[in-house]
Amino acid sequence: MGSPSLRASLPSTPRVAGQERSLTPVGMSTILPDAARRIRDLEQTLLAVLARGGYSEIILPMFEYFDVLAPGLEPELIEKCYQLVDRATGRLMLLRPDATAQIARTIAMGMMGTNLPLRLCYRTSVFRYEREHAGRDREIFQVGAELIGVDGVKGDAEVLTLLLECLNRVGLSSFKVAVGHVGFFTALLVRSGLTTEGQKRVEQAAARKDMPLLESLLAGEGVTRPTARVILEALELCGGPEVLARGRKLVGRDRTLLRPLDRLAQVYDRLVSPGQEAVLIDLGEFRGFEYYDGIVFDVFAPGIGAELGGGGRYDHLMGRFGRMAASTGFALDVDRLFRAIDLSGDRITSRAIGSGRDPAG
Repeated sequence: MGSPSLRASLPSTPRVAGQERSLTPVGMSTILPDAARRIRDLEQTLLAVLARGGYSEIILPMFEYFDVLAPGLEPELIEKCYQLVDRATGRLMLLRPDATAQIARTIAMGMMGTNLPLRLCYRTSVFRYEREHAGRDREIFQVGAELIGVDGVKGDAEVLTLLLECLNRVGLSSFKVAVGHVGFFTALLVRSGLTTEGQKRVEQAAARKDMPLLESLLAGEGVTRPTARVILEALELCGGPEVLARGRKLVGRDRTLLRPLDRLAQVYDRLVSPGQEAVLIDLGEFRGFEYYDGIVFDVFAPGIGAELGGGGRYDHLMGRFGRMAASTGFALDVDRLFRAIDLSGDRITSRAIGSGRDPAG
């Protein structure tokens, strides 16, 4: 049985016209005092780690004009946005769906000057429509960090090291960070000769790890059996350095495919030390937002049926708003992290924030 969420179930629901009527909208929540106190401790611990890393907090607007933010959002995410009309101007607005796009827009439009690098962090809520039976929240509490203006392995390793420090500091005793590269799997699909539409459908099936559907789509697109076998095997390659060795064997001398593997190897070497088993190489790892274009990663913990958070490199996202810059970052789902900590048997205390000691110690 799973650990309770921070979200409270209200004790009574009034009946209207013979039907039960919820006191709060589906996917939204009331956080009661005990959980609220623990959540604030959790957020403060995370923000303290980020501050020690040189990351400054930014507070983002809850609403954005659709025409301003939309260039940074994927069509699938736009479909999940809550939209309303600004009474003062008549312009269409969005209830904040994604913090990373907001930060990219803020920096690209010169609101923080022109000097780079920038290290920013935030705690916020994002709002996305999900079907009632999907079992997902529509209000998602997040703490995250963004590193703007640091390219290459150095930037990737900094953000991943910061993520690992956050997870260790809050006392999460068991977790895995799966690290992949968008360029590897994308290049495999391009090499297979898929149509643009076919590639999109295959990516969606691969993101869900729906292997039967993936096999069917590859066959329907006329992908040869040997090529399809390589794609299917690569999607399930996850582990240590042996994954990179197998990946290189699968792709031969194709430099387009070897370059992402080399980048993964360099980042992995910087993260892994003796006794460190939390980081895995996952050649089938690529996050749902299409703005990622390099190293990507997700965080998992036992007993939680979804990722606790993740992130990656998105160098081209700011370019959608008119200014290119090397960029990478991550966000943690506070609700899921809260439950994972409960399941691990550890609790965050306010003393751990002030002292800087490890709460798990």
